[in-house]
Amino acid sequence: MSNQTKILDDILYQGLRPWSEKNSVDEKFAPKFRALKEASTDYPFRYEIKFERPFDNKTKYYSKLILNTLKTDVERLYNLISEDDTENLIRYWLDDTLNKRLKTRLKDIGKLIKEKDFDLTYIDPKKASIEFDQAHKANTYIIQLLKLAYMQLYLEIQDAFSTWIDDKLVIEDFYTQLLLEPIPQKPLLTEIQIIEVEAKNEPTKKPQPEPTVNSFHSFTYKQFSTSPDKLTDLCDSLKKNNFISKETQLSNFRKIFSGDEIKTPIVWTGNVSEFYYFIKLLYTKHKLVADLKQNQWKVACKCFIKTDGSFFEHEGLRKNQAPKSTSHLLESAISLLK
Repeated sequence: MSNQTKILDDILYQGLRPWSEKNSVDEKFAPKFRALKEASTDYPFRYEIKFERPFDNKTKYYSKLILNTLKTDVERLYNLISEDDTENLIRYWLDDTLNKRLKTRLKDIGKLIKEKDFDLTYIDPKKASIEFDQAHKANTYIIQLLKLAYMQLYLEIQDAFSTWIDDKLVIEDFYTQLLLEPIPQKPLLTEIQIIEVEAKNEPTKKPQPEPTVNSFHSFTYKQFSTSPDKLTDLCDSLKKNNFISKETQLSNFRKIFSGDEIKTPIVWTGNVSEFYYFIKLLYTKHKLVADLKQNQWKVACKCFIKTDGSFFEHEGLRKNQAPKSTSHLLESAISLLK
């Protein structure tokens, strides 16, 4: 998996540049727009772009393409960075993605806006004139939206891995440090505000603090309440293939997927690499449990113990590799939770 942003970069640097001659005819984008399906993702985005509506076939196509790509790129980059689990790799991916790639794109797009006069004025309904060249207006729209997409991509990844980043950027910093342009009076990129509606005749609830490392007691299976039989099937499969003790009680097994504190850890009878791969499939690859803010290995070591009663070491655990001979058995077992 790569951390490149190919489609967005293609719009900025290569064949999808909106001002190139081959992309100048508006009518050619009508069928392209109709053929482009809406991208969907379960990723919990923290920011949203508030931009003007597209006004012709070309801007409709590019708008949908950019916003679709933004969705898939955020999720793909998040999965790429979180998959490695080691501090050095996480810091490498963050530095390469944010500092070396996205900051460079934003600096380049700032220069491009000045060179080609892609100023926001051309697409501001309150300022734009019908005398403006419509092709130039369309190109301005696309590049300004592309700029916001790069900014949101940066912020989404920065916030998702905020504990690993020392020098965080806020929205204003992009304009003053990278784009070198005035901060727009009308916010075009905003943080999504989560509004909690308080039910009538109920006592006011105190706001809950953000979970800390020590407050993550166990895994929280996303279908814990709706599909409890899936945990039963998983428990039986792990017993059958000698990954956990055959004496494991179902009630104790279900407890490690409840999010509650664990008093009776499950005895893992498989080897260390099998335990590593089980957790990686459960948490990183298939995301069947709630987000633990990079603490999945510490939680795993609270939930499972070795056959001799000792605990696994989380630092060494995440450095293992998938077992060659039994990986298919673990994959089959985890598929029971989907």
